[in-house]
Amino acid sequence: MTTARLRTATREVWQYNHLNEVPAWVRGCVEGRDNGEFEDFELYLIRRSGKQLVKKGEWLIRDLDGDPEWVDDATFQREYEVINLT
Repeated sequence: MTTARLRTATREVWQYNHLNEVPAWVRGCVEGRDNGEFEDFELYLIRRSGKQLVKKGEWLIRDLDGDPEWVDDATFQREYEVINLT
């Protein structure tokens, strides 16, 4: 499991690099679609406001209420500290 710390809160995170070992909380909030390109799978975060395309290298973060939040890699690197828990 990968977690990240944002100031005082620790949150579970998942980076979209491939679809192996996708946590259950991520599977419950996304849908995917093969757009016909080799190894180019489109992943969408499903939110009340609509769908958010998640590109490879971007992050989904489980907030304190258990809801998913999308963050690009630049923002993640600037605001979060990764801690690996096993």
